[in-house]
Amino acid sequence: APLSPLIRKLLKENEQCRVYSRDIPDGTGLPEFRGVGDIDGISPWELGLVMRDYAFRRNWDNTTLQQGMLANPEPDFWLSYNLSAPSLGGMISARDFTDFQFARADSDGGYTHGGSACDFPEVPPLKGIVRGNNSSCGVRMQPIPGAPDKVRLHYVIRSDLRGSLPRWVVNKAMGGVIADFYAKLQLNLPKRDRSRYPPRPEAPGQASHPGFQIPRLDGTPGVVAPRG
Repeated sequence: APLSPLIRKLLKENEQCRVYSRDIPDGTGLPEFRGVGDIDGISPWELGLVMRDYAFRRNWDNTTLQQGMLANPEPDFWLSYNLSAPSLGGMISARDFTDFQFARADSDGGYTHGGSACDFPEVPPLKGIVRGNNSSCGVRMQPIPGAPDKVRLHYVIRSDLRGSLPRWVVNKAMGGVIADFYAKLQLNLPKRDRSRYPPRPEAPGQASHPGFQIPRLDGTPGVVAPRG
């Protein structure tokens, strides 16, 4: 009998995480990729802020060439821009994305950060760059009972990379990108400046980054410059 379309397939595994894919029967043909792994030496709340700290991430996250905030209509909602780096030795060229994103401090002590694609006319696609489309992507920082300085990180991404890409190429690229992200995140966490991250608010649902600045891309202080 054929496998259920919701059964996950293991793509890659290392000491830090496992990466799976699964097909979603919604007619789009877009697979979902999911990483699951534990991150040591940090709380769910602080890891949530690290994931949004583009200035810190650009020092080690080689999956992106440029990322930052385009607009911040409310404290926990913002529009972002991301220019991804080529992967698989150039078999997948650079893509850029504009997304609507949110962040939330959860009642169980965890932290959720997610979003999906949105149109932002002020930022048209760059010449020679394919504009991708993200669908319901995000990360979940799950507390681990009895381990306040350890986090189970769930990383979910479902993207239309567009262009004529064979499925095996996308699987290989995404499995490697997600696994590499977990490894580099763990390796570089000790280098973070903890004084930059405000404490968790007392009540879930409060603005989850009081005083925390997401770098902008419009020339204001904190801009994240392109690599290279």
